[in-house]
Parts: sequence; structure tokens; C-alpha cells
Amino acid sequence: MAKRKRKRKPKKPVVTRFEVGDKVRVRHGVVDVEYPDMPMGGWVGTISEVHRTGMYTVRWSQETLAAIHPIFKKRCERDGLILEEYRLGDDDLESDTGGPLDIEHPKEINTKPLSPKDQDDRIRMVLGLTSNDPLPDVDSNALEQYHAHLMEQLSFPFDAGCTSETGPFSRRTIQVKVTSLGDPDEPMIDDSYGIICEAKHERRSIDIPLDELEVKKNKPNRQLIEDYSYWLHNWS
Repeated sequence: MAKRKRKRKPKKPVVTRFEVGDKVRVRHGVVDVEYPDMPMGGWVGTISEVHRTGMYTVRWSQETLAAIHPIFKKRCERDGLILEEYRLGDDDLESDTGGPLDIEHPKEINTKPLSPKDQDDRIRMVLGLTSNDPLPDVDSNALEQYHAHLMEQLSFPFDAGCTSETGPFSRRTIQVKVTSLGDPDEPMIDDSYGIICEAKHERRSIDIPLDELEVKKNKPNRQLIEDYSYWLHNWS
């Protein structure tokens, strides 16, 4: 995912006081425009670019990056924002004369409730996360957690389609009846294919990766499987 640069909107074009290479400190009382519960006062960095609008791109010092609140870092990762730099105006900055960091910390963190209408939030609910957390990469622990959730929530048996490639330019869809996700104490989880389910096709028993199933619209299991497949495909 391409990361977006973080910036504050200029109030009006101004004559700039700083030049590229100047060390600056954010004035106390300045807050992040994306996350107003996160103060930025005391952050120290170096001007890396001066813009025509009178804004500056500031690259934060390593000491500042180490001191930033972990929730702020999580939000940047979650939203694809660049943590290492930010755009600010003259009114936001003062010269850094050295000395220890004097960073403002949040007095109260406003954690947005998870929404069952948001796909990412539904996955966060499954994995025990908050709205501040980015979705985690797919690994064995997360897959086991997801498997336990689906064991409780999926209704068995259910009908589904399964499409596979039969040649370079040909695909075949078969109809199966999914019977289970295997033994709950020994979940069928593969490092490459994720959660495996047990199904029947005609008179044969077969094992199928759960993300390959296609459930018809308005069926109760459809959203559960689509959410899992979305996470598996995008965070592997």
C-alpha cells in the first residue's frame, strides 16, 4: 500500500523563517491533524524541504521517533501514513536550540469503536484488536485464532462452489457440501493455503482451502468466509 505524506493545511502563504537543514522544534499545543487526541509539541526534526505555500517538510530526529507514543505509530501503520516526516507551518515551529526532548503526551486517547459494517473492523474483532491496531500479517497463531472463531460461527453443513484451474486457459467449478473445519484440537492449517475445510463432492470426501469457497449471496456463511479470504489474500 502506498503511504500518504502527513501534512497540515497552511492558513495562508507566509514568508518563511527557516531553511533546509535548520533544526526545529514543534511548539507546545500543536496537535496532529489526523488524530487530534495526539499532541506533537516538543517533537524535534530537521527541515528537509521548503514549499511555496510557506509550509515545511520536517524529518524527525531518531530520538523523537523513539519517543512517539506507540498508539500514534500504530495508527500511522494502519492508515498508510509516513511516520518519519510531516508538513508544518511557521506558526507551528520554533528553532531548536538543543537540550533534552520535552514532548507532550496525550492526556486521553480516543479509541474509535469497532464497526460491524467495516470489513477491517470485523477482522479486528475476530483477532481481538482495537481500532488503533493495523491488521496483522497472516501467521500460524493468527490462523489458529481465526480457525477457532470460524468453528463457532460457521453453520455446517453448507453448500458452496469451488473453482479450480484445469489448464492454462480453462477453469472448472464444482459444487461441494462443506461438512467441517476438522478437529478443533488439531486444526487443519497449512502455511501456504491457510485454513483447510472438509467437504464432499458427489460421493468423495475432499479437503479444500477455505478461501477457495464461493458461497451464494444472502447465505449466512458468505460474509464470514469473504472476510477471512480478504485478510488471507492481502496480509499474507
